[in-house]
Amino acid sequence: MARIDWIEHRLLNWARWKSRSGGGALGYARVPLGVQTPSTRDAYADVPIPVNDIEAGVTDDAVQRLPSELRATIVEYYTGTGGEQDHLKVLCCAKATLYARIERAHRLLAAHFHSEQQRGAVERQRVEDLQREKRGLV
Repeated sequence: MARIDWIEHRLLNWARWKSRSGGGALGYARVPLGVQTPSTRDAYADVPIPVNDIEAGVTDDAVQRLPSELRATIVEYYTGTGGEQDHLKVLCCAKATLYARIERAHRLLAAHFHSEQQRGAVERQRVEDLQREKRGLV
């Protein structure tokens, strides 16, 4: 399966963001009160991985725009519980189909983010041109 590295990183960030933000009340993340928080002196405490909330939100919007079978595959693969066999059972598909869907989703997401970046560059240039005109520099 050919994955696009930067899309993979975005989706992993998105999955961490989804797992943190879901399950609470009024949009707040759930707090596992039964899990003991490691102290700062604990040498074996895990270092929390920072999550870029803005990027994750934009990624979430892009994932929601994917075709339904790709969206379901991405949501299950990155946020679902269990291993690969569990994902295959939930999605009711073969291993090759799972990998083909993930590859296709990566390509569609990359194309979407590139087009958004180009659209932003065009808009930025338009605004800069308007500002120059207003100052009388053109």
